[in-house]
Amino acid sequence: MRLGIDFGTCFSMPALFHNDHAVILLPPAVYGIPSLFYYDEWEGILTGSAAEKAGQGTDAVHLKRAVKLSLASSFPTDGKTFSGREMAAAILADVVQQAQKTAETKLIKEPIEGAVISVPAAFTQVEKQILRQAAETPVSKGGPGLTVLGFIKEPVAAALSYYKDTMEDTSRILVYDLGGGTFDIAIVEADSALREKFTVIDSATLRIGGNDWDACIERYLADQLEAQCGIQVTNDAGLMEKIHREANSVKHAFSESYGGVSRERVRARIEVNGRNHTIPLTSVLFDELTIDLFRKTVEATRQLLDANKDRPVHEIICVGGSTNMPQVQNGLKAEFPDKTVRFYEPENAVASGAAIYAQYCDAKEQVLSDIAAFSYGTDCYPDYENDPYTRVVANLIRKGDRLPITRTDRFRTALNNQRHMYFDIFESDTDDKEYPFDSSQRAILSAELELPEGLPKGTRCVLEMTLNTDGLLEITATYGDDLKAEASLQLYSNDGTHI
Repeated sequence: MRLGIDFGTCFSMPALFHNDHAVILLPPAVYGIPSLFYYDEWEGILTGSAAEKAGQGTDAVHLKRAVKLSLASSFPTDGKTFSGREMAAAILADVVQQAQKTAETKLIKEPIEGAVISVPAAFTQVEKQILRQAAETPVSKGGPGLTVLGFIKEPVAAALSYYKDTMEDTSRILVYDLGGGTFDIAIVEADSALREKFTVIDSATLRIGGNDWDACIERYLADQLEAQCGIQVTNDAGLMEKIHREANSVKHAFSESYGGVSRERVRARIEVNGRNHTIPLTSVLFDELTIDLFRKTVEATRQLLDANKDRPVHEIICVGGSTNMPQVQNGLKAEFPDKTVRFYEPENAVASGAAIYAQYCDAKEQVLSDIAAFSYGTDCYPDYENDPYTRVVANLIRKGDRLPITRTDRFRTALNNQRHMYFDIFESDTDDKEYPFDSSQRAILSAELELPEGLPKGTRCVLEMTLNTDGLLEITATYGDDLKAEASLQLYSNDGTHI
């Protein structure tokens, strides 16, 4: 049994491809598994619905939301500090456990071989590596003990799911994926006659999602509540948690429809010191408070379409729970009148696509051709002998390169008997061949090549970078005449901490 896991900002979803169709592995009437982490000394570690239940009132300070968006940071709570990897491991363990239980109720009792995990279209190298470490954390240490078969971009996974239901050769779609924490878009082309049946033309990510819509409503509710109560609410973690939950409920209420008609008025109800306070909102006000967020997604979509005019798109496929908002559904049709806008399995498409992709991960033939979301290079001195001050980053792999890809570059030692060659690896959005080194830019990887004694100045060293089909970076180094040396690698978080 191979799982597809949509590790979401707000909810996570496991799926299985079984009998030629995707099966969502959730208990009946369960929307998704909350991607929440909670810890206090009394309860211990809780995840999912149990974490959501525990993290109320004064205990809200022990609840961590949006773990996916802060994998490289830590969470101090009640005398302990948890890394992003530890929190993600605990959440994924819950997801896998629920998937196994649900599979058994469907009489699927095969052992789990591994899983494909979906990630945002522009998830960094550090984030992917931490997520891999989290997924592979042994059960004995609180993790799921998974074998990671691969990663797939969330909108690309949704495209595979959509094409499974509506395969049209030589068709090209744009997937508009608005989730809880990120907005991802991808243009994907299908052609069953090709060896790689699905080709990613272009993709992009904005770090905005349904949580940001919630935050807009939260600010409004907090202001209104302060006006009604005459108290400062933003410093009260328990009260702010109540406001957060009510803001989320308001958003969902406006997304509901009765007889095909969306709600136009909703009352938020928040209890303070034993008294319920009511705050009315209209759909018009909701749109006014959040319209700038929607416009950002439209602008990003239009930019991607314009950048690929030579490969026109006629259909926009909308997935992600946040596309249920009428603002999105009505707004997209108005903004792109020349396109067919379809809303397809908003909550399930990504998990289903990841499960479909899991069937092909070890096949000899690749079913998917993706592109690099970032550029990767190392710092160097182009002409050290004559100019030892000009330092640049030389990109070996460039954003948009077709995966998998391997590139090399040559460097020479600057001293006689030089015993080490150091390569700092940088990740960037620039697709230039090289760009000026900026001391404020942090390396994501550091590779150290140990050299034998006695090598003369000017000994050739070759750095080889491979970005595999999962978008994970692999590095090797050679010196002299094809003498292989293992470069020791260290991975760093955004603050320079070794992971």
